[in-house]
Amino acid sequence: MSNERGNQTTNMTLDEQREWVGEQFDAAIEASGVSEGWYDIYDQNVVWADDRPEDRDRTLNSLFPRDCGSGGRLIVALLNTSSEDPIAASENVRAFWESEGWAVSNIRSYESDPYFRADGEDGAQLAFMATAEHMSLEVVTACSVHATVTNWQYRDEEGNEFPEELGQILANGGL
Repeated sequence: MSNERGNQTTNMTLDEQREWVGEQFDAAIEASGVSEGWYDIYDQNVVWADDRPEDRDRTLNSLFPRDCGSGGRLIVALLNTSSEDPIAASENVRAFWESEGWAVSNIRSYESDPYFRADGEDGAQLAFMATAEHMSLEVVTACSVHATVTNWQYRDEEGNEFPEELGQILANGGL
């Protein structure tokens, strides 16, 4: 999703961005009325559930920022194929986001396959898509210029630079 509101930035740390993503997932899932069956869009074995903290951590801690101009943002999505009525769930989420003050608009306006987004004043975005068979939820953080985001591969969560050797090891795939 592109940021049509401009290139707003925050100074959220990478940990704060990850925490915010988790909060948005939890709130939208609660609003949907479908509390079970959500999983990482790339790995259905990684389940988003309160009783699966290791999966939640895996989803959030595997996120690395994508470029958004002068900063970085996280983009992550969950999928659900277990809902009996994804269309009703989408209506619940849309109403919730509107009640929370998000600017909600249609990406696609077919009644049988709703797909809409919610834009925050800070450039953050949320999206929900539903068909008769499944639904997906996407969360995009605002663009952050914090050092832990813009240089995530070279800094720890406090923004301290890693020693050059460690930074190179991490940039090349790990320890």
